[in-house]
Amino acid sequence: MLEILAIKPGSTATGIDIKRGDTIVSINGKAVNDVIDYQFLVADPHVAIVFQRRKGGRKTIRLDKDPDDTLGFEFAPLTIRRCRNKCIFCFVDQMPAACRKSLYVKDDDYRASFLYGNYITLGALDEPDWQRIFSQRLSPLYISVHATDPTLRAFIVGNKKAPDIIGSLKRLAAGGIRMHTQVVLCPDINDGEQLQKTLADLSGLFPAVASIAVVPVGLTMFRKGLFPLRAFTRSEARAVIDSVTQFGSRFRREYGTRLVFSSDEFYVKAGVPVPPFSFYEDFPQIENGVGMVADFLRNAARTRLPARIKPLKATVVSGVSFSGILKEELVRLKAVAGLRVNQVVVPNKFFGPSVTVAGLLTGSDIAATLAGKRLGDLVIIPFETLKPDENVFLDGMGLSALGNMLCVPIVPTATFGDLVSVLRKGV
Repeated sequence: MLEILAIKPGSTATGIDIKRGDTIVSINGKAVNDVIDYQFLVADPHVAIVFQRRKGGRKTIRLDKDPDDTLGFEFAPLTIRRCRNKCIFCFVDQMPAACRKSLYVKDDDYRASFLYGNYITLGALDEPDWQRIFSQRLSPLYISVHATDPTLRAFIVGNKKAPDIIGSLKRLAAGGIRMHTQVVLCPDINDGEQLQKTLADLSGLFPAVASIAVVPVGLTMFRKGLFPLRAFTRSEARAVIDSVTQFGSRFRREYGTRLVFSSDEFYVKAGVPVPPFSFYEDFPQIENGVGMVADFLRNAARTRLPARIKPLKATVVSGVSFSGILKEELVRLKAVAGLRVNQVVVPNKFFGPSVTVAGLLTGSDIAATLAGKRLGDLVIIPFETLKPDENVFLDGMGLSALGNMLCVPIVPTATFGDLVSVLRKGV
């Protein structure tokens, strides 16, 4: 059964005598165990839904509806299945004790992969899971491959019983499931010839394998007792980009798509300009840090600046890796009369200096860096620093708490256009 957490105002469900706390038992005679079952079954234009009332008794409601109408019920998040692996680079193992509790959950749940784009290893699937994936067409799935050599992959994921990944991917492909894959690259482990083998093997499963992202291993300062890993050097990052680009050019000739892309972090590390917007095709893995810079720059190029605004002084926060790119765009704002903008780069003391992306900045680091500075009328921070539905940083600090500490409004923005809109509007 699936408990109803809330009902969206104005939705179809508001006209039904069903309350928060009631549960959905079945739809058209089929059990509803989670939100995926619900989405799959409610797509029928003719539904008979059995509800269990919180105060007792059952009620059946029959509806004729549009197939796209999900009725407006909202449900609690999935109870995530835990990961069975012990990956040598697992970021959860490298986290300090002061983060949000949910961040310590190691998940390997195919349902979260389908719903939210979480990456899974396929190692936690049992036969009923496989059958459900095929019967409900849970596609696309996001899959962590890392290496296609079975022995090497078992070592990387820390699981001697890890299934043969190519065999698993072939089974998904045969079942009509599309896959977006990633390779977390570690120097001297799965790069070089192993990376070349992995890319060649994955490309053999195109078009079922719809994209491949190559991302560098993320390392914090909390690695005592863990497998010794190091970051890529600048020259090594350039070598990775060169190799991936060569494969991408070959795949484009063969398949009509580049298929494989290096993450933005590699370009920043290598000191190499990111490719243009068109390079990333339909941006299949932008949430994985592939093409985010190109997308930002395109948005910036298309953003028209006002000639003048009401006098305003603003502070714009950035992480270390993106600071140079943002600085070049902020220079344009000098032409806006009445506006003064100051950029502040926030080093990551929470996770350590090797972590440079804005998405891993914490409220405490932002607060410490900005404390005592003349911040002006408002502070603009990267949207990705926050958990969107709660406005909470990784360390549990809330957005409003940060504003109270700094005694200035804090506004998150996702694009350069958003940033300009905020500055235009003022406080």
